[in-house]
Amino acid sequence: MKIKTKYLGEVEIDEDQIIHFPKGLLGFESNKEFVLLDVPENPYFKFLQDIKNSYISFLLINPWDFFKDYDVEFPDQGLMNIDIRSNNKNDMAVYTVVTIGIKFQDSTSNLLAPIVINLSARKGRQFILNDSIYTTKHKLFTEGQGE
Repeated sequence: MKIKTKYLGEVEIDEDQIIHFPKGLLGFESNKEFVLLDVPENPYFKFLQDIKNSYISFLLINPWDFFKDYDVEFPDQGLMNIDIRSNNKNDMAVYTVVTIGIKFQDSTSNLLAPIVINLSARKGRQFILNDSIYTTKHKLFTEGQGE
């Protein structure tokens, strides 16, 4: 099937690429079907694109690519809601949403509300970490990086 995207124009996707977010995403609770798309020529970023609304797309990263000490625990019940059991946590991916700064080196990532995707069941959920040291705006680059 073909979908229109915010940044990549029209792209062809397979139905089995669609990720269902039963509760939507924060601020986008009614948007439930997304697809992960690679950013051309950049292995560190992905787009999480709403398949029905081309104007809804989020830039994501694997947080450990930028924050080696990122340490999170997700509640078992929350993971079970997207069919992740303690014995299949290897089948999950974790991403965080990026906000691009006016200067690229000022870009930040929301480490407080990571997105977890069950890769085999194609289900996802965004978590808000309780009692966390993380915020919604962690700089991706240290001074002098990202230029």
